Amino acid sequence: MLPYLRDGVADSQAGVELLRHIRRNGPNEGATVLGVSSFPEEVEAFRSHFTTHGVLITIYDEQGEWHDALSRLIAEIENREQVREPLDFLVFVALEEEKAALLKTGLKKTGTGTVLGLNVTFVSCYEDRLKGALVQIRQMGVVASTLDVSIALSHYQCPLICMSGICAGVSSNAVLGQIVVASPAWEYQAGKWSENGFEIAPTQIPLRPLTRLAIEQAFDDETLLDQLERGADPAWRRPSQKVQPKLGPAASGSAVLAQESKLKHIEQQHRKVSAIDMETFGLYYAAHESSQFVPQFFSAKCVVDLGDTSKNDDLHRYGCYVAAKATIHLIGILTGAVGSPSN
Repeated sequence: MLPYLRDGVADSQAGVELLRHIRRNGPNEGATVLGVSSFPEEVEAFRSHFTTHGVLITIYDEQGEWHDALSRLIAEIENREQVREPLDFLVFVALEEEKAALLKTGLKKTGTGTVLGLNVTFVSCYEDRLKGALVQIRQMGVVASTLDVSIALSHYQCPLICMSGICAGVSSNAVLGQIVVASPAWEYQAGKWSENGFEIAPTQIPLRPLTRLAIEQAFDDETLLDQLERGADPAWRRPSQKVQPKLGPAASGSAVLAQESKLKHIEQQHRKVSAIDMETFGLYYAAHESSQFVPQFFSAKCVVDLGDTSKNDDLHRYGCYVAAKATIHLIGILTGAVGSPSN
């Protein structure tokens, strides 16, 4: 909401015009830009334009989310020129129980630390042939995941990043207990509210072709689910049926869904949408847009509810565990590690 001329009237299109000028050939072509606005409706209406120009945008509010976003970007810029530490993989989680499940898969914990404000647990696997780290995002949501993944990539040189955890599923395309690897992923809140309702304008990011092919081949193994369930506590509630893991479209947003009407709105965005969470698109966007090329990325999450009023935590422990096992298994395949993950 800027004026085109001095003392002129603010116009929503002027901000988009400013972006075009910033991104023209010159010193700001590759600059890091954060947009801050106190007009939520304009943010949603023009988010896709900002995304197209590689600009993160957040809303100015009294809770200070914009301040946190700006502080993280400044920290990233300050450390960008440092030599990046090499790792074989990074796994991001949003919940403590998701991180705990990863540590139950046979990963060897080699240390902990705080890196640029991130909570990092260092690990190794496959008989110490692979060195990696688990990073717990500081808060849930697309903005937080985008920023924290970007910060991690500024510090670590890593050919593979991924996300593990639990999600909601869409009953027409997924079942409780099923693992879904997102492709493509998008933000279901990106678009414009008009007199005709919400007009979606998402940026959909798919897996890289070779990553997708390798995961498809891994999921063709009929014994895979039995391998993933091995080691799970018999006391945990399990899904009523066994269903093979799948690749499927997944949408991310900043709110927990517990209302069927909201779910139907998301289903209209892609007829095969399978999973809904709060962070996956942030990882995909950060990996896709990073100035440091990321060869491979994916998100493997287990469906533990169907996004309606019957939400509960009954499947959380099982879901976190099998998603963690799937994540480590896929890391082994995508990095060419020999053998299977420890049980």
